Amino acid sequence: MSYEFYKILHLTGVILVFSGLMGLLTPVMAGIPVEGKLKKMVFMSHGIGLFLALVGGFGLLARLGMAREMPTWVYGKLAIWLILGGAISLVKRKGRYGGPIFLTLVALFIAASYLAVVKPFTV
Repeated sequence: MSYEFYKILHLTGVILVFSGLMGLLTPVMAGIPVEGKLKKMVFMSHGIGLFLALVGGFGLLARLGMAREMPTWVYGKLAIWLILGGAISLVKRKGRYGGPIFLTLVALFIAASYLAVVKPFTV
């Protein structure tokens, strides 16, 4: 597969993760119960997005020739991926604190973008 394919796959995954988290955060903040089709859609979006982001990210690493000896910034992106994976539980349980949770999620996405674009800690 091409570099462009993996990049599109990765970015699609990122968009789905963010959509799932925001799709859950919004009704929880408003006090609307999340059930039925809405619950299914946000959780599926989050889960499928995490999978696509991971597969696309490792595909990009392979195309860049970095898969064998991963640079340090990749471990930062993996840590953010794990945090975002658990974030759905935090949003579901503590979503009434929407402002700080929203800002934290945006900060995580900005940090992941920074790591991907700048690639600090590369030897």
